[in-house]
Amino acid sequence: MTVLHRRNALGLLGAGMALLAGCSETADDGGNSAADDGGGPEADAGDGDLPSYASILPTTEESTFFYGAIDVETMATLLNDAGAKAGEEPTDPLVSNPVVVALLCSFGLELLGRSAGFEAYVSNNETPDGDEQFVYAEGVYAFVGAYDHDGLAADLERAGYALETETDAYAVYAATGSDEIVGVSDEVYAYSYPNGGDEFDPVAAVERTVATAAGERDPKHESSEAFERLLRTGDTRGISCCLYTDADAFDSATLSDDQAGDSDSLEFAFDAFEGAYGAHQGLRVAGDAAATARATVVYSRDDRVDMDLFESVLGTEAETVEHERADTTVTIDAEYGGEFARE
Repeated sequence: MTVLHRRNALGLLGAGMALLAGCSETADDGGNSAADDGGGPEADAGDGDLPSYASILPTTEESTFFYGAIDVETMATLLNDAGAKAGEEPTDPLVSNPVVVALLCSFGLELLGRSAGFEAYVSNNETPDGDEQFVYAEGVYAFVGAYDHDGLAADLERAGYALETETDAYAVYAATGSDEIVGVSDEVYAYSYPNGGDEFDPVAAVERTVATAAGERDPKHESSEAFERLLRTGDTRGISCCLYTDADAFDSATLSDDQAGDSDSLEFAFDAFEGAYGAHQGLRVAGDAAATARATVVYSRDDRVDMDLFESVLGTEAETVEHERADTTVTIDAEYGGEFARE
């Protein structure tokens, strides 16, 4: 497993949050805090709410799908948690995988802050306090909330972005002088860059994201009942990551692959999900350096479930942990106390 530098992640997160200051305030007591929203560990697997960003997760031609998400409020909680900044690097995948998501999203924030479109994003962000989500899905970074589509389009054009594709509901632009691609609609501000792979087309990736958000393409959960059930097992706030395949089980390359592929040799620890076809993880961090985690793992056959593997790998740093199996679904709930931020 790659060593995960939480302090580096939070340093980038701090820079990103500084950029966002003034355009996305976090909620006060009584708002949608990361500690009191619904859909937590008490929810039955598959019976929870769809996350607000489900409508932007596009159907793709690939059999495997990955996304990570973090709400802006959780970003602020992590940033303000001095204990978490000073703590040891986590080795428990229930924590370390979401931490990689935070690092990945932090890198995306850094890219946004360096782009010519940053001011357009800030000026036209109409998202209510505490409601904005930041998502990385299949090579695209996306803020999900409420935005002035027409204002974004006008400001991007003034900033020198060239129009690539336009409908009444969304538009896709290419930055002049860089390789950034930006897509905008009433519900999403999305951007991407070439990743060095010949098969990845950032224009097509951004367009399918904003077209999905605009309702002109079917989202992934509407084309796959199994994927929808997996989305409903997770929390609707905090940090989430989800790995899914349309096949009967993940192949070995998927489990060992660096799904992020952006910088600093980011790697997720998915080995415990061998034999499964879907895994959804969530982590909620409180201001006192405590955290709760949940993972739901689904299989196509009983004989592929390895409870011994789960119990030896997932929840190893938790204060309390429960591993439960219902037919071909395994759920792991864990609570982390002060040791989450121990020196």
